Amino acid sequence: MLLGVYVIALAVIALSPVSPIRGLDLSQELDAAGMGWVTYTQLESFANVVLFVPFGLLIALLVPTRWWWVVVVGLVAVAGGIELGQALFLPGRVPSIDDVLANSTGGAIGVIIAGVIRGIAWATRRARRTE
Repeated sequence: MLLGVYVIALAVIALSPVSPIRGLDLSQELDAAGMGWVTYTQLESFANVVLFVPFGLLIALLVPTRWWWVVVVGLVAVAGGIELGQALFLPGRVPSIDDVLANSTGGAIGVIIAGVIRGIAWATRRARRTE
């Protein structure tokens, strides 16, 4: 269910006619936090990474570990499909290979987090069996 809600939110964000953070000016807030060196491009790239972390995590938790490479390939394909859709059907959006790379990185981070979660769960179950 959580994956379904996430996919709907992702579709709304990725396929809306205008980027949700386009033109967002956080320069004053970033300056106040001592992070005035952060540019809009860096902020957008970070947002793209963060956007796909839950996607990689949730899907990786649903499939066997041996198929995680397929999850990563699928996430790259989804990211590429989103950018292609923006290029073909959303003239207000600016598709970018950098977005594909950032989304794919976020998805891979999610898969790694799933691995850590599964590793902790496995170690916990094993420790309980030996008690």
